[in-house]
Amino acid sequence: MKARIGRPPLDASDPSVRVCVRVPSKHYDQLYTKAGASRVSVPELIRQSIDFRYLKQTSKPRRP
Repeated sequence: MKARIGRPPLDASDPSVRVCVRVPSKHYDQLYTKAGASRVSVPELIRQSIDFRYLKQTSKPRRP
């Protein structure tokens, strides 16, 4: 059996869902810099931020 090419699944027991997010270029540049400093990709930094800030909150998220 041939090995699959590409990134391994995030969670083998739960399929991933593709999401597209648009950000201004200056925000992307900031994300890219922070991701590089943390030695992770920009998508991984976004996943970590969502998990840490919003999924672990006990109260409702604020609306902008």
